[in-house]
Amino acid sequence: MKESLYNLLELQEIDKEIDTLVRSKEEFPADIGRVNEELEAARAKIGETENHVAELESSRRLMEGELESINADLKKHQDRLYEVKSNREYDALQAEIEALGTKKDEHENGILQSIEDHEDLTTKLTEDKDAFSDREKEILSTIKDLTTRLDSVEGDVKKWERKRKRIESTVDKPALSAYNRIRRMVKGGIAVVEIKKGSCGGCFRQLSPQLLVEARRINRVMRCENCGRITVWKDEVPV
Repeated sequence: MKESLYNLLELQEIDKEIDTLVRSKEEFPADIGRVNEELEAARAKIGETENHVAELESSRRLMEGELESINADLKKHQDRLYEVKSNREYDALQAEIEALGTKKDEHENGILQSIEDHEDLTTKLTEDKDAFSDREKEILSTIKDLTTRLDSVEGDVKKWERKRKRIESTVDKPALSAYNRIRRMVKGGIAVVEIKKGSCGGCFRQLSPQLLVEARRINRVMRCENCGRITVWKDEVPV
């Protein structure tokens, strides 16, 4: 029985490895999805900035075209000042010239602001693209690593399962049955623990003197009175 109980401890460590690998089969795809989403979000942000830059350039060109028309109209109106024959005509023409002058100022200021905004945004876009390029390399490397690890998980699980079968064959059937049953019931699947300083290695509750006396004999399955886990007294390495 001593060998069976000690081998249960080894079996527990194997099951921990298998559980970790099984979780990774679920977690790795989620991790890959998360970093992919981060990459796509960063790429979309770059695209939005590029669109904004293009919109600013288009708006500036439109204002420049309108400014040319305003300047042409302004020149025509100014030339007509020398042709008017009445004060009323002159005042009306002068008012139109002033309105065109205001529009000209607005367009010139708008063009200057657009140029400034375009330069600032272009600088930011360059910086963002550089940062994105660096982050993209990191993310693609992470995805490659996660994918490689995911691909190797199945092989690792099979390797540990083969080892588990070898250990299982050395454990008494009643002890193995109790272990498998408890493992399905307790949190984290930890069904067997060492007794440490008189306490259960699972829930850390102090064990009763009677249970400790029985556990020292290492001749049968002993369970913690509190959490129900199998407790093993291990003060020496089995031969």
